[in-house]
This record gives sequence, C-alpha cells and structure tokens, in this order.
Amino acid sequence: MKTRTGLVVGTVLSLGLVTGCGGGDEDAGTGTKATGSPKASASAGADGEPVYKGERIPGLAAKPAWSLAQKDGGEYSCPGDAAFDGQDDKGFPATRESVCQVGDAFVLVQDRTVPDEESEAETPTVHLVAHVYDAATGEERKSLTVKCEYDPALEKQPSLDSLVQVGEWKDGSPALLIRTCESTAGSGLKAATLKKVYTMYDPNGRELGSSTLTGEGNRDLPVVRGHVEMPDGEVTFAPIGGGKDFVLERFLADETIFGTGQGYVAKYDGAYSSLRLADRTTDEIVWNTDDDVTPPSELRGEGGDIKDGHKDLFPLRGDRATLMWTPLGSSESVITTVDLPTGRTVATGPSVELSLATTDLAKIVVSPDGKTAVSNFGEGALAWNTETGAELWRQEADEKNIKPLLITPGGVLYARLDDGETAALAADTKELLGMVPEGTELPEAFSSSGYTLVDTADGLFAFEAEKA
Repeated sequence: MKTRTGLVVGTVLSLGLVTGCGGGDEDAGTGTKATGSPKASASAGADGEPVYKGERIPGLAAKPAWSLAQKDGGEYSCPGDAAFDGQDDKGFPATRESVCQVGDAFVLVQDRTVPDEESEAETPTVHLVAHVYDAATGEERKSLTVKCEYDPALEKQPSLDSLVQVGEWKDGSPALLIRTCESTAGSGLKAATLKKVYTMYDPNGRELGSSTLTGEGNRDLPVVRGHVEMPDGEVTFAPIGGGKDFVLERFLADETIFGTGQGYVAKYDGAYSSLRLADRTTDEIVWNTDDDVTPPSELRGEGGDIKDGHKDLFPLRGDRATLMWTPLGSSESVITTVDLPTGRTVATGPSVELSLATTDLAKIVVSPDGKTAVSNFGEGALAWNTETGAELWRQEADEKNIKPLLITPGGVLYARLDDGETAALAADTKELLGMVPEGTELPEAFSSSGYTLVDTADGLFAFEAEKA
C-alpha cells in the first residue's frame, strides 16, 4: 500500500524518561497488569535532566518541552510502520521505516527479551514494553507488554518493529498496532500452530479492536486503516475486531489512498483518459472527470470547447485532493482542489509547467491544516492556497532550486536546496527564516499537538513547533 508515515527517529535510543509519569502497565491482548516496566522518575527541569547542546533549529522553540536522558541498561526504539509491505512509494524494495508519533502521543519501545542461554522458558519468547507518552508533556499515558513466542527452527526471532507498529484505525485516525503471538508445538496427530493476535489502540492506549489469525502465512501482514491485508491473489482486507471483509484487485490495493475512512482509489484507462474515482470498499465509481467534474475555464479553446488531456490526482488533507489538468499538446497544467465525495471543484489555482515524467516523481507537501501546498514539478517550487487557489509564491529564476520536505504546524517549510543545505522558510511567503545547522537531525514529522522529537548524543528532546 503506497501510503507512508513520516520517520521521526530511526535509530535505537538508549534513554530513560526524566519527566512526569502516568498510566499503567498492561499486558497487550489480555488486559492484565505487567510488572517491572520503566517508570518516570522526575519532573521536567529536575536535576539530571539532559541539556540540549545543539544549535537552535529554526521552526522549533528555543528550548525543549521535555527530554529523555541516556541511561545504561535501558534501550528504546520507535515502532515500525503498520502498512509497510516491503516496497517504497514507487514500488521498489525498501527497509521498514520507524515511526514515533501516534496522533498527539509518542511511542517508544523497550526490548526486555531474555537471551536464549539465560532464559528458563521452554519456548523462546520476545518480550517488549511499549510506552505511550503525551507528546506535549512527556507524561506516560500507558505501557503495554508485548510477548511473542516463536520456533527458532522455523523462523527468525521477530523484530521489534514488526511487533509494535504505528498505523491508522478504520476511520483513518492514528492508532498503535500491537502483535502478540504464541506457538503450540505439534503432539501426536496435532500439528504445530502459530497464533498471531492483532490489537489496535488509540493514542491514549485504549483498545480499539483485536483479531486472532492462525497459520504460518499470517505473521507479518500489513495493516491498512484497521484492516489486515490478507495474502491471496485478489487482496482481501479483514477488519480488526470484526466486520465485513472487502476485496480489491491487486493493482488497486497498491494504489494511493485518498480521503478519510476507508477512502478512495483513482482509476485511469490510459495517459489521456478520464480519471475515475472509486470507493475502495465497493469499487463503485463515485465520479469521473468526463461527466461529473467541471474543468477549469483555462482549459477552454477559442470556440469554448474543453481541451481533453491528462489528469493527475494528489492527496491533500481530509476529503480533498489536488487535481491537475494538462491539456493535449500542452506542458502547462492547471492546479485545482477537488472535493472527493462529490467531485466538486473547490478552488482553481495557478498554472505550472509540467511533463508526464515529472508528475510521476512529484510530491506535494501540505500544511497540517490543509490550506497551504508546496511542490516542485521540475521547473522550480510553487506554493498556493488550496482553499482559494491563490498563488502564494514561486521560485525565481535566480534562486537555488527548492525541494520541499515538510510544513510544520507553525507554518515553517523545511526545504532542501540544490547545494545540499536545508532551509527553513515561511511556507506562505518564502521568507528565509534560517538554515538548519549542519549535522542536525531534521524534524521529519510532528504529533497532531505540534511536537517533534530531536535525537542527539545527549538525549532525545521534544520541541514544540514555532510559528513562522
């Protein structure tokens, strides 16, 4: 599934919490209390709290809101991506990404697995504890114990990022996925069995739903919007916690999801054919660009006829998307904002030089509120207001090439320049706010409450996004 969540911290963190505590330890899948999981030891600002020694990062507050200190014997990592299917957005093989943010929370995972030579258990077991922290305060909301039995003769030891993952619930809201598992050895006529329990939690650690799958082929299946992607020819999506399955053709299962809930997929019959938007769960066509969408007036010829051409759909926020129209024989595309459930044109934006080759590589960076979009379609960066269509700014001919990376909740655009430097710009005006210090880990994602994690040699620091 070509939907990905941004990486925040991709390395293992040897850290101990030094901020306020809360929540309780719970055995994932059973609801029973676990013992010995780490607890917060002090409030923010207490002695021993790590001090941020790096240069200030433009777009972030001057001081961290809270921090995690290095601590011997306590290693923490970020979860994996629940929708990961072994490919990147272009379909090429990729490694699993790490994701820390779940809505307004951060999740860090501690590995408490006892080495085989030291364990007294009959069956090798991976033992993890997932901690859910309030992203703004660092207060621990919940800790969940994760255990997975495995047979070393049949499989590798399950990895941390395959057992604790960040995904989305059925309505598209952020959720935490926990996979617990137990292996039963064969005896007599009874064959060996492997059970994998898929349980999802909201950012407060409350259970949303749980399903148990049995069999070797059901161990590490992708989970897309609260549905397990089952391994068959046509792709069956089985809802976690119960409900009606739905089936997609393989090529549709790999397409970008547009909109909220279970969303929509875009269908094309060719480069210059009508674009059809289909409901993912039913495959019913919601609208098509030939009959249900009003093309922008800029596409009309001298006689008032609409020039046919190519259409490209890009995700925005919620149930809106960017629909780009490129007339036949032209490299000038018109940007529009479309309402996904109805096909109604919300706004007509600026025109941009475009080619079919560059649309395949294009990425539109959107602000968290969905109002500002920035992209570089090959002829320089362009920013526009998705609600009004107004052009906000355009890269000048004498400026360095701007590759947009992320817009923060404060309206700061992080962008890579053609000399390899990273700039912080005001997303609405292109004003240069500063350069990201060389060697500093660039924030790649924020919680819904506006916080990001910065990893340094001295510890992990939570910073609030600053207004541009």
